[in-house]
Amino acid sequence: MTKRRVTDVREIQERLLFVAKQIARILEAHEMPYAIAYGTLLGAVRHKGFIPWDDDFDFFLPDERYEEEIAVLRKELPDTIFVEDASSEPKYFHGWAHAKDLRSECDFTLYPQDGAYAHHGISVDLYRAYRMKVSEIPEFFLKEGQAYLERRKKAGLLTEEAFEKRWNHGIAKYEQRKTSSEYCSEEEVFSMVDTYHRCYSFAKDVLPLKKYLFEDTEFYGPSNADAILTSIYGDYMVLPSEGDRVTHLQSVYFFD
Repeated sequence: MTKRRVTDVREIQERLLFVAKQIARILEAHEMPYAIAYGTLLGAVRHKGFIPWDDDFDFFLPDERYEEEIAVLRKELPDTIFVEDASSEPKYFHGWAHAKDLRSECDFTLYPQDGAYAHHGISVDLYRAYRMKVSEIPEFFLKEGQAYLERRKKAGLLTEEAFEKRWNHGIAKYEQRKTSSEYCSEEEVFSMVDTYHRCYSFAKDVLPLKKYLFEDTEFYGPSNADAILTSIYGDYMVLPSEGDRVTHLQSVYFFD
């Protein structure tokens, strides 16, 4: 087996697509729900596939079936794909699982904490989508944020000083949300990670799921992609400036 550096993002995308296809195939065979999300959904709508410079793939799985779906994937995915979560990685601190390719290795310069995990391959994110009311979001994210920081600190990946600084920021954000009219609604949403200003999607825009063409495959996604993408990216059909067209990974190696 040889190790070679991959410089063509398209080759990385093809490997990610293989992993994503295996996930979708298994979940659909068991009639388990999933949906493409974030940049993957944007790519499906704007490019009918990957954003040309993108090197990741995002699914969301509903919380009420999450553990069951992860267990099925762990059992049925090919041996070349590793399901990484708290039960398989001692230092795991993310709030969702990864499906990680075992035939690759990445340099985590941008996200050095991820390098603490035993497996360094490219991965597909399996976000855990919690169904709740908008009014429940501030409390939910305060609790989830605290748990995340404590996991990182316990794994030795966050100093006490950094913990306090980030926790104080979380408290300030919580107070801001609690007093905002945006979070007074009792409408149902799916909320995942606090990545964007709009950290949720209305359930009415997610369900019922429908298929989207992505490269040579159709994956399930939300019913109203336009509403969701607009809430996250604004005018999402406009390409970012060339300087903002960056990949997540600096170096990727494949084992042939």
